[in-house]
Amino acid sequence: MKKLLLIAMIVMSQSILADGISVISFKLLETDLTANTRGTERRDQNGDKAALIKIVTPERGFRYDGGSLGIVGTEEKTGEIWLYVPPRAQKLTISHQVFGVMRDYYYPTSIQGGRTYEMLLDIGTGRYVTITTSQAKSDVTLDGEYLGKSPIYNKYLTYGRHAVFAQNDIYEGNDTIIVATTDAKETKMANIEMQNMSDHFGEVYISVENNAEIWFNGQQVGTGKWFTQLREGSYTIETRKSDCDPMRTNFRVEPKRYNQITAYPPSPHTGILNIFTRPRNVTALLNGMERIDLTQIAVLPVGTYQLDISKHGYIGTTNEYTIKHNITTTDTINLEKIEYIKHFAFYFGAGFNYRQMYGVSAMAGCILWNIDLQASYTLGLGSSDPVRWYTADDNVAYMSSITYKRSTFAAKLGYQIRLTERLGITPQVGYHIEQLTGTVIDGTNLYGDKASASCVSASAKFIYAPLRHFQLFIAPEFSLGLTKDDEFNRIDAASDIAAGGFMISAGAFLSF
Repeated sequence: MKKLLLIAMIVMSQSILADGISVISFKLLETDLTANTRGTERRDQNGDKAALIKIVTPERGFRYDGGSLGIVGTEEKTGEIWLYVPPRAQKLTISHQVFGVMRDYYYPTSIQGGRTYEMLLDIGTGRYVTITTSQAKSDVTLDGEYLGKSPIYNKYLTYGRHAVFAQNDIYEGNDTIIVATTDAKETKMANIEMQNMSDHFGEVYISVENNAEIWFNGQQVGTGKWFTQLREGSYTIETRKSDCDPMRTNFRVEPKRYNQITAYPPSPHTGILNIFTRPRNVTALLNGMERIDLTQIAVLPVGTYQLDISKHGYIGTTNEYTIKHNITTTDTINLEKIEYIKHFAFYFGAGFNYRQMYGVSAMAGCILWNIDLQASYTLGLGSSDPVRWYTADDNVAYMSSITYKRSTFAAKLGYQIRLTERLGITPQVGYHIEQLTGTVIDGTNLYGDKASASCVSASAKFIYAPLRHFQLFIAPEFSLGLTKDDEFNRIDAASDIAAGGFMISAGAFLSF
């Protein structure tokens, strides 16, 4: 009942104050092609292009009667109503349940199809006012409502007093517009004189982190920073950025001073990263720089992150996660313990072989289920004592003196035993082929070059792994000669060179 009573009072007051509906002006818009443009043109029932009347009015809810020719259609636009009428229309009746009826308004000019006209419609409660300012394109506020930049054309004001304020940088102007029933029924002109108010302004420099947008009075005025002049007083700015909640900063401007303001940056949208690892106490780096504690839930800004996880004695891993707003991203990561003494591996390396005639060795091998299969070649470097040779008939006639070096090809089979995390031992049995290379010291006859013998061996390879893929070894070994060719037998009989014997090897290899 209270609402109905209020509506009735408003209707009664409007009826008492209203003078009725009337037309202030009607004219052809020579350069307006709206009625003749695809998408905005209309056609009447005969297929002819309709004329368009743009009715400027502060109200809505009108009814239109075009007489015998009728109305083609209406559209409500911002600040005006588009009324389509047939070509050669003569008159128009406009009615409203509050403001009354304007009957049989005869158009003052002939109505042509495809042309656009403007009608300034007075509802009888005020007058149209055009507001100009002495400083062009000034911001105009009327009764606390921002209208836009001057000039403001055909603003309908009800009878009474209206406060208008204009501002353009350091220029300001205030005035009162009085609209009376005695004013002529035509557009009233009001010009606002503006004055230099620089003594009341201060320079303002506003900055914000993360290159965020700065918004003031509903408009974006800067990105990351904004320099301007503002009148003394209190203000509010808002900072915005995608994937962030906007933040507001209140500040006060002191006149004739430099006011430096640091605005609050937008609050980033966040999500939760919950990672469980085995083992627990790991080192986690976000994007390779920021260390985070994975034993706690991490709250992160939305985005994509690289997470590096490592722990001493374990193989590290790098995973990528996309954090979404208000969503928990979970994962479980099992770190693989580093196996220094590997059950499955391929290795190659080099070492020094110390024995009666020393040499350097190259080796390669593989480990399958702890079974170690190894091949090696030892290049002889150390020479034997000279061996003197005589004729075979009387063993008296001297022929030559020769030194020998021993090279060995070996194949070994063993079983690896891990003693600790980094220590291991591999008992091995093997088969060797030894070959002698002779060098004549005195004389001309080279005897025993390429002599060969075969041996069996037993050894133990001790391993220490300081790094994941790097191992050191030392291997004592004893070999026993099996077969010797005739030349090796004669060399064995004529010197202290024997097949096999005790030796020790030491070196390093890479294991993968």
